[in-house]
Amino acid sequence: MPGAEMTEYVIKEVGRHQWLVFADRKSIALCVDQNEAIKLMTEHSAARSRLRNSADEPTAATGADSGQS
Repeated sequence: MPGAEMTEYVIKEVGRHQWLVFADRKSIALCVDQNEAIKLMTEHSAARSRLRNSADEPTAATGADSGQS
């Protein structure tokens, strides 16, 4: 898919029970453990992918509301 943007994720341990999750160099979450950070990163990535896919298909967003009953 040409032109598709990829999100770069980084998980950093910042304390004994604190993990920061970054997406494209912006902090998106503070988690209590690494597993929670990985789960959040996966969910964030999936949500961004769904958003990109819906933006690529404008007829899908408007096709259901065509005014026909």
